[in-house]
Amino acid sequence: MDVRIVDPEALTARDPSQIALYLRSRGWEASSELGGTLWRYSVEDDEVEALVPSNSRMRGYAGFIRQLLDLLEQVEHRSQLEIFRDISTAAADVQYVRTMPNSPAGTIPINDASKTLENIRQWVLAAAVDVSSPFRKAVQPARKPSDALEFMRTVRLGPSYEGSYIWSVEVPLPPRVGQEMLPFEDQDLQYQAQPFPRRVSQLLYRATTKARNAAQLVVHQDQGLDAFTSQVDEGVSANLCESLAGLAGEDQHPFELRFQWAISRPAEPTAPLTFDPPTVQVLSEAARQLRARMPEEDVRVIGSVVRLHRESSLGAGEVSIAGVMDGDPTERLWRVWVELTEQDYATGIQAHNSGQLVSVRGDLTRRGNRSTISRVTAFELVPEQLG
Repeated sequence: MDVRIVDPEALTARDPSQIALYLRSRGWEASSELGGTLWRYSVEDDEVEALVPSNSRMRGYAGFIRQLLDLLEQVEHRSQLEIFRDISTAAADVQYVRTMPNSPAGTIPINDASKTLENIRQWVLAAAVDVSSPFRKAVQPARKPSDALEFMRTVRLGPSYEGSYIWSVEVPLPPRVGQEMLPFEDQDLQYQAQPFPRRVSQLLYRATTKARNAAQLVVHQDQGLDAFTSQVDEGVSANLCESLAGLAGEDQHPFELRFQWAISRPAEPTAPLTFDPPTVQVLSEAARQLRARMPEEDVRVIGSVVRLHRESSLGAGEVSIAGVMDGDPTERLWRVWVELTEQDYATGIQAHNSGQLVSVRGDLTRRGNRSTISRVTAFELVPEQLG
């Protein structure tokens, strides 16, 4: 069934600059007219034209855009919904995440939805952290770079679509100014010349492709963890693999990722990336092994001492701390074990008896359900006014 877009608010929300980007990318030619821009397009032996007012607040603006959509539908032989979506994202890279939950088409269980959304966020954040960092690591630090966190505030969740349930993630790009993009032959220089959001989108695609390929090498050629560790410089990390595996849900359903590049900054089309259950299983195991073998360096956990253990009344001992990781925006609750010197263990006893918070800094390792902080560089009581 053909759908015609008539909602005035939706129509006026499309800025003339977005429409110009779209029409120019489709081969329309513009000329200035009083109150707007006249766009012309050649169709076989004929020419069609449409006037787009220069300001979306002008009286009758919605009517002009409605007429334009009617015309584009005829010229492109596409639905108005598809055209409208492409106009809306003309200045944004869009990642489409096609999940396949056990529910009717176009729906997703709400519990699955909340988990999927968090994994999508972690997936994009993993790329943003690597773009922000001078060195890429197999296990990213809990304390994220400020550039990455600031970027994440600009990322938008777009409309969802049927088929089975498709999420859209929009990464807005800054406008191009003049000829700012030089035709560098060196790919690294081309990459560095791009604005930060585009670099995140590009790395997200490249790292996701490398992670999927590494998993398939394990599945089909029985390769080991080296298939992943050799791709760390390309953005493959435990964080990225975890988030990708999480997109499959608890039942490890297949899923597909598709990247659409902003019209405002044209890029070569990229093929969709599909993930089947065996690939998802390998990604999940790779993330676990990466975290077990390669500690997360220099983390700081602040919390309460909930358990004490040592073999005798004197000497070193082990404490368990329940708390949050400094710099973790999710404020996830951690339970970590720490081996302490006799002096620090005495501080741990004091904190346990008084209920005062402690701070521990070191390298975090996860093996199964047990998280351990080793190479402790600081263990101290947290002043009560800061706790």
